[in-house]
Amino acid sequence: MAQADSITMAIRGLMSRGQPPKSTNPVHAAHAEFVVALAGNAPHPIHFYAADLDDRANHLQKALAALHVYVAAITADLAQNIPAASVDRLYLDQLFEQFSSDALRVIRNGAAEMRVRENWRAL
Repeated sequence: MAQADSITMAIRGLMSRGQPPKSTNPVHAAHAEFVVALAGNAPHPIHFYAADLDDRANHLQKALAALHVYVAAITADLAQNIPAASVDRLYLDQLFEQFSSDALRVIRNGAAEMRVRENWRAL
């Protein structure tokens, strides 16, 4: 945990050093925001309790939301620089949403199953 905190602080320090000029490139700005979002959202360890899986699902949801913004910026940039028919931004967005939803559902279902087992053992 201390190592993750020091890495987070190092990344934030590098990104805020001397207030670099704001990038006019939306992909660079989205990349910086993605790195900051990941650095500020370190996962907590799982100790085989349902609440731990819930925490991990919440962590993943935040990470995927930040990644979604980054991917959207990249695909928007691609759409401006290559023929419009080559990049179906709506399809890619829906694909990402489906993947994120499925990944979170698996974790949350696992937490629900663990919660049932925890309650059964407590009886």
